[in-house]
Amino acid sequence: MEIKQKLRFICTVALLPTLFGWNSYALEERPKDSPQRDYEIPALIYNGDMTANGDPEAITEILDNHEVTYQLASSEEFNAMTAEDFSKFGIIIWPGGYAGYMSESLLPATRELISKAVTEQGVGFVGFCAGAFMAVSPAALPGEEGPAWGLGIVPDDILPYYHLEDEGTEYAMVDLKLADQSIRSVLWWGGPILPEFPHGVIARYTDTGEPAIAETWAGKGLVVLAAPHPESPENWRTKLGLIDADGLDQDIAWEMFEAALTHKPMPTLD
Repeated sequence: MEIKQKLRFICTVALLPTLFGWNSYALEERPKDSPQRDYEIPALIYNGDMTANGDPEAITEILDNHEVTYQLASSEEFNAMTAEDFSKFGIIIWPGGYAGYMSESLLPATRELISKAVTEQGVGFVGFCAGAFMAVSPAALPGEEGPAWGLGIVPDDILPYYHLEDEGTEYAMVDLKLADQSIRSVLWWGGPILPEFPHGVIARYTDTGEPAIAETWAGKGLVVLAAPHPESPENWRTKLGLIDADGLDQDIAWEMFEAALTHKPMPTLD
């Protein structure tokens, strides 16, 4: 799911390289000022206002299967957290939903603390769909206590939508090409096109070549984003009447969690 709210920006997307002949690369393992860090609880999951129904549960099921402990937090609980509170976690996981409402449910100061937890304290960040919209957004202006919108972890313009959104398609199975050259059919539900992070594109939409899953260092923290929903459970497909040709993609979601938690980037296409 996606922003679907007040602000809707149309961004020009540059012509991208051909889909064929890509080699597998890796993002820089770890910046010199971003050592492996200790944490009390591996994962903090946003479970606040306008989160997609069932997405936090899908995320916790994946973590449970890998015996990773976590904490769910509402918007109100996020707003009550301090910098020290955020530093206790290994990663922050942001599910899909309605990013505009998510942003409005959090104080500007809270959104700034989340950004600084990643960039200054080295907390990893994983975002799906709305989580990507939240992560890649304008930074706070000088003199303001936090971003006007989103988290501004990766300061940039608001992400453009994948073309299906403008064509009136609400959800679909879309094909992605990964670093190992495999093609995976992944559930898309109003997600964006991700930035061309240098050596950070994990998967591309096969029809356009645009980034669909990507990673980048944001200060000391590794940020891993997915425009579609590799974390989605089978009942989403059933509910939406979609046929997934190659089964669930939750292994990709787990690899995203593991990369952000360990500060070891996933293999990338280019």
